[in-house]
Amino acid sequence: MEELNNELKEMSDFIKNYQQLQQKKESLFTVLRHGHELNLILQKAYGYINNPINICDSSFSILDSYPTVDDERSLEVRNDRLSLKNVFSNDMKESNLTDHIFHSIYPFTTKVDDFEYDWAFESIRINRSVVGYVCVRGINRDFTDDDLEIIHHLSHIISVYLQKNNLYMNPRGITTDRFLKQLLLGHFENEDTIKSQISSLGYKPSASYYLMSYDFVDSNPKLLATDYFCQQLQSIFPNAITGTYEGQLVTLLPANHTTPFNGATEDRLQTFLLMNRMICTISFVFTNLTEAPTYYEQCKCIFGMIDLEENIGNTLRYGDYCLRHITTLLDDPSLFLATIHPAIKFMQSYDLENSTDYLNTLETYIQKNRSAPAAAEALHIHKSTFFYRLEKMKSLFNIDVSNPDNMFAYEISLKILDISKKYRY
Repeated sequence: MEELNNELKEMSDFIKNYQQLQQKKESLFTVLRHGHELNLILQKAYGYINNPINICDSSFSILDSYPTVDDERSLEVRNDRLSLKNVFSNDMKESNLTDHIFHSIYPFTTKVDDFEYDWAFESIRINRSVVGYVCVRGINRDFTDDDLEIIHHLSHIISVYLQKNNLYMNPRGITTDRFLKQLLLGHFENEDTIKSQISSLGYKPSASYYLMSYDFVDSNPKLLATDYFCQQLQSIFPNAITGTYEGQLVTLLPANHTTPFNGATEDRLQTFLLMNRMICTISFVFTNLTEAPTYYEQCKCIFGMIDLEENIGNTLRYGDYCLRHITTLLDDPSLFLATIHPAIKFMQSYDLENSTDYLNTLETYIQKNRSAPAAAEALHIHKSTFFYRLEKMKSLFNIDVSNPDNMFAYEISLKILDISKKYRY
């Protein structure tokens, strides 16, 4: 009889605990249904979990938290938003924590280096895309199964909340979109006017730029408002101008003439693209902002050459598609000239400004079938002088004469340059 009573008590306790858990879930949904702010939803959840809750987007920026998070060791302010420092986001990627979050459909707990307590994570999904994640730090007590149930329910509630509300809008979005539209339609009279507009938007003009365009892998994603994604991209590229043009996300990215971004930034971009099931195309670098419409066409043309659902990577650079694109551009001189490799353009300008002979050196090397002795002889210089020039060219223009594809691109670019002179494009 006593054994039966114990079983009945266990069953009663189980039912009671289940009912209490359902009541907690319902109370969270009630806060959402009444239209309260996200922070109040987190405050209610904190009352059940008793551990700090952070909601992060896919660019590692914090959308909201309760209690207010203040951790100078792992966080920094970027573009007026609190974000995870690059060193920590890189650690998450290297430890496969980012992948684990991306594939999670239920909360999981894990240890994080340099922290003695457990952490709990779960992705926030809208349709098939991961738009962010819930992060709970087990500072106050260990996690229970009920805590994980609450976190799981919270993830779904935040997904609904983000779809209901356009809360995280870029306050400069309309102005930015207007600028990008005028820029990419070629409506500015001169480059000084463009630079003045860039300054008025609060950005510093640069000597070189790349254009980047984005699209979703899914043909009809029906995700969040574009402002949500613009703000995340602004967090990744705080010095860039991101907005929408022709219904697509576009970034005007200031950068040096050899590479659009460093490795840490590329890692953040890759994570953002992966989580949101997006692809990014990147133009050649350019220095004259009045030519932006032409370089935007480079981004667009890549989308026309690929199947978005093929496994081709998340960042597609025009340099890998330019030769394929050239054959379609013979009737458009401006687009045709834009296919000249940036290194060749910089080399030509450098030679004119400094009375050097680098372009002729490279062209002679190509004409002599990549033979250094033959090229040196044709240039009437010593072989050691020729190798010195090659090293100097690598340093100045980031050329790679050991890469066959690059050499082919340089050769084609030199031919296009010759054609442009001949026909005065």
